[in-house]
Amino acid sequence: MNDSNSNVRYCAAVALGVIGEPAVNPLILALNDSNSNVRRYAAYALGIIGDPLAVDPLILALNDTDSDVQCMAAYALGEIGDPLAVDPLILALSDSDSNVRRYAAYALGEIGEPAVDPLILALNDSDSDV
Repeated sequence: MNDSNSNVRYCAAVALGVIGEPAVNPLILALNDSNSNVRRYAAYALGIIGDPLAVDPLILALNDTDSDVQCMAAYALGEIGDPLAVDPLILALSDSDSNVRRYAAYALGEIGEPAVDPLILALNDSDSDV
C-alpha cells in the first residue's frame, strides 16, 4: 500500500479486500490515498469485508472529490448496513451526480427500514436509474 506506483496500490487494495478483517486498518488509511482509483478500490474492499470500523471513514469518503469514490463509499456503507450511515446517505441522494444518487439509493435499500421514506422520495428523481 506504500508503493510509489498507484496501480500497485489499487491492486493491493483489491487483494486486501479478499484477505478480509486483518486488512481493515490499511484499507481505511487507503481512503486518503492521493490516487482516486486506490481510494475507490479501498472503499469497495471495505464493503466486501463489512467491518463496522469502516463506517465513519466511509461516511467521510461520501464527500470525496471523485464521484467514483463517493459511489463506492455508498456501496460499501450499504454492504455494511449500519444505520449510522442513513443520514449521510440521505444527503447523498441530493448529490448533483446521478451515479452518486443511485449508489446512495442502493445503500439505503440495503440498510432497510430506517431508510424507507427517503427512498420513496427518490422515486421522483430525474434520473430513472436512481
